[in-house]
Amino acid sequence: MADRAVIVGSGAGASVVALTLAHAGWDVVVLERGPRYVRHPDRPSHRFSNDELKANRYFEMPDPLTEPRVFRGGAGEAAVVGSVNELAAVVGGGTVHWDAKVPRFWDIDFKKRSLLGAFPGTDVSDWPFSYHDIAPFYERVERMLGVQGDAKALPALTRKHAPGARAYAMPPGPQQFSSMTIAGGCSAVGMHPYPFPMAANSRHHDGRPACNDCGQCSGYGCPINARVGALAVLDRATATGRVKIRSGTFACKVRIDGRRAKRVEWIGPHGHRGSDRADLVVLAASAIETSRLALLSELPDPHDRIGRDMMFHNFIDGFGLFLDRRMHAYRGRSTTQCCEDLADPDYPGAREAARAAGLPYIRGGIMELGGSQDPIAEANIYRFLLETVHSADPTNAATPPFGTRFKALMRSSPLRDRLAGISMVGEDLPYATNRVDLAAVKDYRGVPVARLTYAPGKHEQVAVAFYAGQMTAALKAAGATVSAAVPESLGQQSAIPHGAHIMGGMRMGTDPKTSVTGPHGLVHHLDNVLVADGSVFPSSGAQNPTLTIMATALRNAHNLVC
Repeated sequence: MADRAVIVGSGAGASVVALTLAHAGWDVVVLERGPRYVRHPDRPSHRFSNDELKANRYFEMPDPLTEPRVFRGGAGEAAVVGSVNELAAVVGGGTVHWDAKVPRFWDIDFKKRSLLGAFPGTDVSDWPFSYHDIAPFYERVERMLGVQGDAKALPALTRKHAPGARAYAMPPGPQQFSSMTIAGGCSAVGMHPYPFPMAANSRHHDGRPACNDCGQCSGYGCPINARVGALAVLDRATATGRVKIRSGTFACKVRIDGRRAKRVEWIGPHGHRGSDRADLVVLAASAIETSRLALLSELPDPHDRIGRDMMFHNFIDGFGLFLDRRMHAYRGRSTTQCCEDLADPDYPGAREAARAAGLPYIRGGIMELGGSQDPIAEANIYRFLLETVHSADPTNAATPPFGTRFKALMRSSPLRDRLAGISMVGEDLPYATNRVDLAAVKDYRGVPVARLTYAPGKHEQVAVAFYAGQMTAALKAAGATVSAAVPESLGQQSAIPHGAHIMGGMRMGTDPKTSVTGPHGLVHHLDNVLVADGSVFPSSGAQNPTLTIMATALRNAHNLVC
């Protein structure tokens, strides 16, 4: 009888582990709590396409009424119950609606404590491997996904901190006017933008067509499947005949006997319960849900580390209004240029800003150049502003919330078609107080939901103040009439963290007193529970995390079967 693995989750990390185990002769069952919208990555999917209404109807997201989470800004603070930093709950995970950006982490990220030193009040530490250790797995995942990019265009700073060959299958597709405009501003202030590596076809590849630049990548399905992510890897895994995907199946408990997991209990789509025998259990449900399942399963945790050191990236959004021209930021692949200069702790002025605040360093992150917003979001802003004015002065007939003037405002589009922005994926440091535990609130299945306790630390606050100024300068240099940059949380200590970059909670390390999993992702004190998502990250890095999630999962699965 073949060894049997049960994988909880079907996203980035789960997909590469499923494929690796299948090639090694394992039988694999993948449990996914959400539905399966895309069954064949080489065929167009119109059930989950680039439809703005789907994004407003929780089409691929958990319903916050039936599957809420709980958030608080600190112990003892009032809690919020509802939508708290959710990821897509469907087969393929977050990669069904990602914008497919796949930069690599830097050498700094894997050896932070060694290279940059300790950071007071945080759990900053080295990863249990180096950039050079994971570089071959980066290449393998780049080949697996099919990445468009230009290795020759990588700036010297990127080559210094993330050296080695890139396995880019395709050259970059057409560059957005908005991205190139903002890239010009970055160059003017001494930065070094380049084409963003992206796991979307720029030409026919792997049986799938080239991207048609519909302009709706981030947050939407791809109607022609030019961008599929984990689905393509899962398709290869199921083609082996050894991998079965069971959608609508919620894993609620891992049964442990001594040092081994024996079964995974689950709740099916109609409320019936069952379990699957397992020689190996893989937790890959995304960082928050993996921590939740580990707590529900009462996995060994003698030092109270499960769920701690949650990280979300310190996002800063910059925007420039170009009232003298239309930017057409919706035409393209959700930004086509990026810039990594602010990920360098030695960026001009960064060390001085850190010292002035009594910190050893601060760090920003990769910037996505040239984004905008969709028409529904734009319309809602105008409606709010116009209704506010109208309610303040009902006799003011010039400011009705709807009608001819409102239509004219939408056509002129000052807050979409004349807007081009910068989104910085800033590093969020690990703090033990930022954590997931179990709430008293239960979901519709009767299972306790995750409670998130999170607040930005001093590093994040100082970094926002410094890097917002650098982003604003780049936007001004690009020719923006008006420019500004603000944190996504708007500086509120008790704001729910935004963005889909969720890491930590089951961190890797060599010391069980400070980590949950060992150097290859196996849970300490257990022999057959592997964690294969962003929850194992000891630090958040300063780049989009999906490529590193997949490369780390591949490395750890390879160690298990080889």
